[in-house]
Amino acid sequence: MGKHFWPEWSQVMGARSDYLGPILYLSDMVWLIWVGIGLILKSKTKNRKPKEIFSFESLLIGLFVALNILVAGNRWVAIYRWLRIGQWIISLKIIQTSKFKAQRYLMWIIPCWIAVESLLGLAQITKGGSLQGMWYWLGERRFTLTTIGVAQMSVFGEGLIRAYGTFSHPNSMAGFLLVGLLLWQRLKKEKSVWYWTVVWLAVMGIIISGSRTVWVLMALVPIISNMGLHKKSWKRQLGYGLVGVGIFVLVLGIVGMNYRTSDFVGGWDNDSLAKRVSLNMVAFKMWRDNFMLGVGAGNFVAKLPEYQSDSQFYWLQPVHNIFLLAGTEWGMLGIIIVIKFLISNFQFLMKKKNYLILGVIVVTGMVDHYWLTLPQNFNLLAVVLGII
Repeated sequence: MGKHFWPEWSQVMGARSDYLGPILYLSDMVWLIWVGIGLILKSKTKNRKPKEIFSFESLLIGLFVALNILVAGNRWVAIYRWLRIGQWIISLKIIQTSKFKAQRYLMWIIPCWIAVESLLGLAQITKGGSLQGMWYWLGERRFTLTTIGVAQMSVFGEGLIRAYGTFSHPNSMAGFLLVGLLLWQRLKKEKSVWYWTVVWLAVMGIIISGSRTVWVLMALVPIISNMGLHKKSWKRQLGYGLVGVGIFVLVLGIVGMNYRTSDFVGGWDNDSLAKRVSLNMVAFKMWRDNFMLGVGAGNFVAKLPEYQSDSQFYWLQPVHNIFLLAGTEWGMLGIIIVIKFLISNFQFLMKKKNYLILGVIVVTGMVDHYWLTLPQNFNLLAVVLGII
């Protein structure tokens, strides 16, 4: 739930863009209270020394941010985006410093996320559109089966909407559910009736979202996670593999096979693959032309018309690859800073128990942009990195 603002600089080719306009979310108000209480409590215990805040490294990063804003074609968008990145870093640091408390809260918060989103998505499919009412206040967008651009799928030859939940797109919801489930499974050890209820609610939500990339990952996760547990039992490994393949084939059988291979790779939109390839090519050109400093944080969409002038269509979306998106907007210097940040703060990336969650984020991030652009996924990424 958010209040959108539409200054002139939030437009591309005369049209408003959600990716450019500043948004004040209801969650931002909660975030301010959360951070404010944390600062008050911290001031009563110990004070951070000035040299820890104004270190040489932080000054270099601040210089890079300033340069990235200066080279941006739309500087207001770059400023807004860097404020969001700063908010994300603060959230990550707070979660890291209170990891065990956050884990206790997430034990019951994540099942609430999964249950609400999955059941809301099921109700949306049953109704053929959004429910609105109280769900509007949680951020559910207004749509029906006939809404222009609404995501659809075919089940037994009948067109249905794909479940949105409170997300802006079903793919975003699917990635959130799978990563949220994996994080919860990592925290919750005992497998009770409640455990399996949450698991199957998440599975249902992912299936009705229609995100086939996440379908494949969902089928592979139990196979990969059990590969090292029974090394001598090849029959057990074969069984897990056949079950995973069987579930995937069953789901494909339910939704029908009347689509081309390119449709499967690109998604339900027949032109999705061509659009994504086109955005990838644009991203490479942008990065080549702005190699060191990038085009400016959040400026990919603003720059698109300059690079799609010869195209037959304009698809005003971020490139569907978070690594290309980061390189294009932040440049090589930004990528180096990110790598240095990860090496300095996240030695856990090398731990095998984290490979599954991080692997899902990497794979989905290679075919979509929501881990960097959409608020729920962006914030969940901070939670995951802060917890694991």
